[in-house]
This record gives sequence, structure tokens and C-alpha cells, in this order.
Amino acid sequence: MTDLFWRTWEIISLIEQAADQSAIQDSLINIAKSYGFSSVFGGIVPPGDIENSKAEIQTRAVVQYFPKGWAARYVDQNYLPRDPIIGRLQKDRNSFSWSESYKSCSEPDNVRVIGGEAADFGLVEGFVIPITTLDHRTAALSFGGARDDLSNSDRSALAFLANFAIGHWLHLRRPRSTRNRMLSPREFDCLLWAGEGKTDWEISVILGISRSTVTKHISSAREKLGAVNKTHAVAIAMRMKILG
Repeated sequence: MTDLFWRTWEIISLIEQAADQSAIQDSLINIAKSYGFSSVFGGIVPPGDIENSKAEIQTRAVVQYFPKGWAARYVDQNYLPRDPIIGRLQKDRNSFSWSESYKSCSEPDNVRVIGGEAADFGLVEGFVIPITTLDHRTAALSFGGARDDLSNSDRSALAFLANFAIGHWLHLRRPRSTRNRMLSPREFDCLLWAGEGKTDWEISVILGISRSTVTKHISSAREKLGAVNKTHAVAIAMRMKILG
């Protein structure tokens, strides 16, 4: 196994042991530092008609770790509704860099002001990971710093860790439910192929069943495992050694 593999699972073990939001935040800060970033911010992505930065951040954030002074500046100037990164998140569900969000922003003044001031605090470049939950909400984690030197394998590992961390956070926020029942053979098969990176449609072709049936089996497996999305379910199943 590669060093990256073992490092990933070591971090997952720490996230899994987190008993509250504060512990999850500490785990995310450690993840950010281990990948060379000096900040991490994330939570549930607000809708497109947001007006007040402070109110939205207080109710939606899971982690806020910024250079001293930047968080206060961001809230005081009500930058959230104008932030090019938030704007991109509201329409793009793929991971992207900060520079990519700046280039795609239709309001150059927002890029100049927010991007410029962030750079003054050492936040020049970053990597953003959107996470879609099975109830169709979008969460995200944004890692930032002086630069982004991630390799493709690092980006993939960081995205996996981000999914697991957000999944665990959402799991802690909801009432405890029955989740220790064994998976059915079909649920196991669907989750196994999902762990191989297959889409629901690809799994349906492999197993000879409909796509909707695959979605149903994965949703059922998610409920049994107490996971909040597919990636979280795969990670839990691997940790529990349900998936080898």
C-alpha cells in the first residue's frame, strides 16, 4: 500500500472518532495543514438569494479557520453574497481551484476586491470540493493558502476526506437511527461497485438491473450504515470491513 493510502485511512480514523462539531473542525484543520494549506472553510452552501453573510455563516458553517482578521473582514463587508467561490458553487458541482472561480466570475470587481483582500491575508490560491448529499443539498469545503501544489492523487484523496468529514458532521446533526442491520446481497454489490468509482448507470449495466433499482439499493445501504451520501457509505463500509 502507498503512503498516501495509509495517511488517508489514518485521517479517516480520526474523523470517525470525532464526537462533536469542534472535533470535526480540528480534524479538518489538521487535514488542511497536512496538504500545505493555511485555511479551511466549509459547510452547507447557501442559496443564490443570500443577503447577510453573518447569519448564513453562523447557521451553515462546519469549519472556519482563517488568518487572523480575515474572517471579521469577510463578515463585516458582507462578502458572502459577492464571493466568486460561492457563486461558482451554486452552479458547479465539480471540484475547482480559486483561480478557476475567479476566471468564471461575471463580476470582475468582486474578484478584484475579495480576491485581492484575501491575498493580503496570504490566501492567494485554493481548492474547493463540493459535496452533494442524497437529500440534494450541497455542502463544500474550501482549502486555501499561499499556493496550491496538489497532485491529482492528492486532490482525489482530499476530496475523499472532505466527503467523509462532511458526512460525519451531518450524521452527528441528525437523530440516531437504526444502522447496524446487515446489507442485503444486492446492497453489498451496489456499494462495492460504487466504491470502485462506478456511476449508478454503470452499476445497473454490470448487475443487469435498472438504474432506479441501483439508486434504491444504495439509498437503503446508506440508511443502514447511518451515512449521509454514497461516498460516506462506502467509507463507513470499508472501515467496518464490510467491503474488503
